[in-house]
Amino acid sequence: MASLMSRLLPDPGPGRLLVLCTAVASLGNGLYVTGGAVYFVHVVGLSPGQVGIGMSLAGVLALALGVPAGHLADRVGPRGTTTVFALGKAVALASAAFVQSFPAYLAMAMALGLAEQSGNVARGALVSGVMGREGRVRLSAYMRSVFNGGFALASLAAGLVIAADVKTAYLALFWGNAAAMVLVATLYMRLPKVPGIPPAPGTPRSRAVRDIPYLVVAQVSGIARIGPTALAVGLPLWLVVHTDAPRAMAAWIMLVNTVMVVLLQVRMARDADTVRGAARLQRLTAAVLAVACAVTALTGALPGWAAATVLLAVTVLFTFGEIWGEAARWGLRYELAPANAQGQYLGAFATGDAFALIVGPALVTTVPDRLGGLGWLLIGALFLGLLAASGPAVRWAERTRVPETGATDVPLTTKQ
Repeated sequence: MASLMSRLLPDPGPGRLLVLCTAVASLGNGLYVTGGAVYFVHVVGLSPGQVGIGMSLAGVLALALGVPAGHLADRVGPRGTTTVFALGKAVALASAAFVQSFPAYLAMAMALGLAEQSGNVARGALVSGVMGREGRVRLSAYMRSVFNGGFALASLAAGLVIAADVKTAYLALFWGNAAAMVLVATLYMRLPKVPGIPPAPGTPRSRAVRDIPYLVVAQVSGIARIGPTALAVGLPLWLVVHTDAPRAMAAWIMLVNTVMVVLLQVRMARDADTVRGAARLQRLTAAVLAVACAVTALTGALPGWAAATVLLAVTVLFTFGEIWGEAARWGLRYELAPANAQGQYLGAFATGDAFALIVGPALVTTVPDRLGGLGWLLIGALFLGLLAASGPAVRWAERTRVPETGATDVPLTTKQ
């Protein structure tokens, strides 16, 4: 039990409080994400297409405004900024209970997406400011491990609400998530205060979006995020439509993934706190995802029991790619960003998610469905491209870093 707790919780202090914030937020997110779309279609009367459009537009808007949100966190201070965005998310979730039309849904979804993504960017700067260089990647691993576990539990609870199919139960999902975010905002204010950092004289306001090598690393790293989409969306569809494996296994895929992330994320992120270590993990990510796609391509011709066995192994490979890929992203986005501009640089790094967010779902569903095993090989070739581009991109970014003087980067351990 002690070993399990050490994998889920850091030592007592600000880091553990941040993990608690993540746990509470994950429960709220699991409730909303699982049940929200069903409510808007089944109760409000929107079409699935309208719900999808709202989610996509919200995602694009949030990515576009990530840099301004990060800049605000740098200048004002990430603790207060993160708290404000958490409260903004609570307001957006509460307003979801009053949505009765597509325009109202669109406004709510965009406000929610903006608060969610901007809060993530500000929280990243908060983690860096509170934990310092030595602890920020490891704490990110703890937070992701706990988030996945909490999200899975909340999704099961939301499934009960969907089964009950009562409007008041659906609304309870929104109110429950809103209440969770208010609690999270309160907990954030118990963390040490991280002061805002004034820009150095002559520093451009939008320095992150002008840092081309850093942006290239972000785009290259973002390719790895197609892996989790392939596992969560593409693989279950492939299993049901193109293999003879038992259909129930489609649900087991995410169960295996969640358990592995919860138990292994912290341990497997240990080497990601340097640029060299993170770059190595990114190359491992690309290689294992390419192998996973190649193996998946073979399962369409296998008998049921063999296909099921191989798909289980593929799930493990995709999950290793996800765990290593996330750790690599944390290391690269933190270590290659200036200490006095972590917020806006983290916002810029998030633009690397655009390809996986916008193209990923269609890519991992349509291409294998149309081309069969060849489709998986083509997706695997994309990961081989990541493998080839990763090293040169990271080395270019390293060569162009400007040494900083007078920057403080130590963990804060007392409330101010």
